Amino acid sequence: MNKRSHLTLAATMLSFSGIASADFTNGPNPYNPGFGFDAPHEASWGGWTRGDAGTLYAEWDTFFDASYGTATDRTAAPDVGSANTSNAYFGWSAGTFAAGTGNLYSFSVPQNYNAIVTGSVGEGPVVRAVLQFETWGTQINYESIALNGLAPTFTEQTYFQDGYPSSFGPVDLVHFLAYWDLPAELLTYNFSFGSGAHQSLAQVAVDIAAVPVPGAVWLMGSAILGLAGWRRRQYSTATAG
Repeated sequence: MNKRSHLTLAATMLSFSGIASADFTNGPNPYNPGFGFDAPHEASWGGWTRGDAGTLYAEWDTFFDASYGTATDRTAAPDVGSANTSNAYFGWSAGTFAAGTGNLYSFSVPQNYNAIVTGSVGEGPVVRAVLQFETWGTQINYESIALNGLAPTFTEQTYFQDGYPSSFGPVDLVHFLAYWDLPAELLTYNFSFGSGAHQSLAQVAVDIAAVPVPGAVWLMGSAILGLAGWRRRQYSTATAG
């Protein structure tokens, strides 16, 4: 079985099982003990299982332009797996390309990314949308991380190793977590982030589900008063990105 067939088979199996597995191609598996990625059934931010009804999941480990849309539109379908999405793809800016490792890289221009996930989680007290990513080299501009223009509720660098021996030479290896607690589901979840040149994006995972109300979310009355208006102001297009 060739490498592409192996990836396709593994992604197909994951789309049904929802089991976390990653880094078929290079680098450490970020789900291994001591590294920074978590599946929602084991995460402090989670409490659901990938593939459950009312949850959304999409994950990318290699970014092949031809795997979504056309061979020139700079988008890729989830290669690790997906569940319950009506549409999911990853897009990147001009001048960024898939290197031989399968990572996204640019020699000279800023790199901007969008992970687009469409699907319904239904009504719930809070919808939690979670983004995890792995980078090598130049780090993401963390202030650029947004979901439909909204800053994250929570962010954390979950793993860091300087001098990681990659195919690019020694690099900073980073695993990062961001999540958003939203008062209602969105039509389309458009996760955006970016960096300067010489940033190698290795892996991206998105998990979304309705969760019980975190007490801290509702402590401030002014935030509660703004919830109804927030929903009216949310992005109304399902084709962002």
